[in-house]
Amino acid sequence: MSDEQLKERIKIEIPVEDENGHEGKQSEADLVEEMKKLGRQFAEAIRAAWNSQERQKIETDVREGLDVFVSELEKGFKELRDSQAAQKAKQEVSQVKEKVDAADLGRRTKSAVAEGLRWLGEEFSNLATQFTPVEKQPDSEEEA
Repeated sequence: MSDEQLKERIKIEIPVEDENGHEGKQSEADLVEEMKKLGRQFAEAIRAAWNSQERQKIETDVREGLDVFVSELEKGFKELRDSQAAQKAKQEVSQVKEKVDAADLGRRTKSAVAEGLRWLGEEFSNLATQFTPVEKQPDSEEEA
């Protein structure tokens, strides 16, 4: 639909009072043109706000604040990483890992589970062979 067709569909009559208080009709006010004007004015207001010194100052403040925030986080993490408690925890984890590796617990557990599953499978197989298979019943049509 063209702009002209759209304009024709949207044109409306708006009642207007003259100086004497008599109501008349403004002929076919162009709603589309008013919407275009409003859009341009809104865009200009946004553009002016974006380019304003106030917005630039806020952006600078936010950037500086974020830089300080990140710096403080990094400082806190470094202190935590270097703390005596963190070193002790790291040492304890290392000792536990060494004990598990030395005992070879993981390998033995996997092997035992696999052996248990193999045994269970054999038992099911033995159980299945103990049942007598059902003999095939002759079809009723063959008997007739």
